[in-house]
Amino acid sequence: MKSQKKDRLREMQLAFVGKLMAGFSHDFKNHLAIIKELSGLIEDLFLLEEPGDSANSERYKKILSGINERISQAAEMCRVLSLFSHHMDQPLSSLNVTHILQEHIYLVHRFARQKQVELASSFEDDLPAIFNDPSLLQFAIFCILWPALETLGPGGRILITTSGKGESVEIAIQFEGAKEKTADETGWEDLLPEVLKMLGADFTRSLLLEGNEEVVITISSIENS
Repeated sequence: MKSQKKDRLREMQLAFVGKLMAGFSHDFKNHLAIIKELSGLIEDLFLLEEPGDSANSERYKKILSGINERISQAAEMCRVLSLFSHHMDQPLSSLNVTHILQEHIYLVHRFARQKQVELASSFEDDLPAIFNDPSLLQFAIFCILWPALETLGPGGRILITTSGKGESVEIAIQFEGAKEKTADETGWEDLLPEVLKMLGADFTRSLLLEGNEEVVITISSIENS
């Protein structure tokens, strides 16, 4: 039974990575397609340009600006993907909770945008460094955020904040807005207690005004066993 639970956890963790990478690669391909389209357009304009004619110079500048913007976005996506991937290289390491959350928000932002749900954050400065599992922490956050993104309707809001609690870090996630539907039975939330246990983290869930919710994770350093 214990082996089955671990296998299920591993299966769902891989599904978590797959979902994020699918959304990520979709956006990345869009950036590259637009870069290709803009490059083709500017090439066509150069072919039509008469020697010494500068009537289209401003248009060229706008197109080149668009190309450079897409290149910058693609480079940022590669940077975040690289950081996300390296978290899996070493299960236990000294981690910056703010950086972990910023990466996670970046990766799930596309899904929030699709649902017209605002994904906001406010992180306290000078949080203590935590020795823990960065990939597993991101997975725990995903197990909380994904069901909310499935259920919240347009105009909903998810606010992620952090604060220092001695040598620990408190991550608070508030869900605001009407629920469009109930979460499907994917089992993300069912895995959360086991994941939090592996992280050595405490967890609370409470109801706020107007039916809103807040969950709080308090994470500390764990021993390297």
